Amino acid sequence: MTTCEKIHWLLDEGERSIRTEYRSVGRAMLHKTARVEYYPLGVIGAIVPWNYPFHNIFNPMLSALFAGNAIVIKVSEHASWSAYIYLRIIHAALLAIDAPTDLVHIITGYAETGEALVTFADKIIFVGSPGVGRMVMKTAAETLTPVTLELGGKDAFIVCEDVNVAEVSQVAVRAALQSSGQNCAGAERFYVHSSIYEEFVNHIIKIVKSVRVGPPLQGTYDMGAICLPEHTNKLQDLVDDALRKGADVAVRGKLFIGDLGNDVVGQFYPPTVILNVNHTMKIMQEEIFGPIIAIMKFNTDDEVVHLANDSKFGLGSAVFSADPKRANKIASRIHCGFAAINDFATTYMCQSLPFGGVKESGFGRFGGVEGLRACCLVKAVAEDRIKYIKTVIPKPLQYPVADNAFEFQKALVEVLYNISLIDRIKALGNLIKIFTAPESSTDLKKE
Repeated sequence: MTTCEKIHWLLDEGERSIRTEYRSVGRAMLHKTARVEYYPLGVIGAIVPWNYPFHNIFNPMLSALFAGNAIVIKVSEHASWSAYIYLRIIHAALLAIDAPTDLVHIITGYAETGEALVTFADKIIFVGSPGVGRMVMKTAAETLTPVTLELGGKDAFIVCEDVNVAEVSQVAVRAALQSSGQNCAGAERFYVHSSIYEEFVNHIIKIVKSVRVGPPLQGTYDMGAICLPEHTNKLQDLVDDALRKGADVAVRGKLFIGDLGNDVVGQFYPPTVILNVNHTMKIMQEEIFGPIIAIMKFNTDDEVVHLANDSKFGLGSAVFSADPKRANKIASRIHCGFAAINDFATTYMCQSLPFGGVKESGFGRFGGVEGLRACCLVKAVAEDRIKYIKTVIPKPLQYPVADNAFEFQKALVEVLYNISLIDRIKALGNLIKIFTAPESSTDLKKE
């Protein structure tokens, strides 16, 4: 049903129920011009994690400053040292353009520091876990402070049967092992078409066997440590749960860590390829945040779309096919915030695009035009299109309204929106009759 058809139906079927609504708001705006204006919110508060210290600081900082705000960034207690190096860079840049350095502050601390920031900022950008994100929302709700939440992901990496398997395999390993898998937009669920499954797995195993894991300050290595010592226990729990439910470990990479002591050794987790997984396993449902590649077969596009959407997360996805139309069609059906076609996470590197997710991956966006506007007060403005043509309340609608006010409004709407030209002309005649009729208004009876 078109807009005109809807209005025509309302006029015919809903006269009694909408009479008050027409009297209140039913008028055309042809003589007005409208626009949207954007103003700074004030002070943006950002609470960011440890996994990408440089980018986690610069991303919200740039959005806040270019939207005209100041910003206070609470960095993770696990990445405090490097934060002050980046702050010196930021202050040097602000001084170079004669801008106040106190537009940007970086603070450190634990949970109570973040809670304090939420209570006074004009807008909060939070990047972290769903559990902490809920606490941020709860605190922000007390003052109705708007929030943007980026809460991690469980991204699907889909490989169709028509790809160059050798090339895609290299991308897949990078997507899983980058930053030791400690990447919210990392690939965590690998769905490979059954006709190329064995070939793909063989390539993955060969690459993972070649990955060198060790401390980067002591040599050339492909992968480093897990940031939080206790997280390696969670990774092993996920693998053990999958093994109990029928999965198999195809390969585990080697550690080249030398004599670093037991405490340090425990922070290195070998890259692991696990097969015969399914969605009853925690490894296919919970965020891994580590160097584990879990691979599952699919047979049809519909099946893989269903599998990709069978997750409480919805951050991003990657789809690989020699047919870009097919890849785009699959990606369009996945309920997530961004998709890379025949590549991995390129949307994040394109700063003109917004970043964020849906479901337990959060809501709101940073980056791109959308991220800038999210740091703004959005104000709608309407004014006269021509100086001497102003809004004048028609006589039948002036207070006290005339007895024929509704008939006048109905005729006016029919003139503007009726589907039939003949009916519009008839409505115009009715409108003229009402306008030229003797003035009358409803008398208020006094008791």
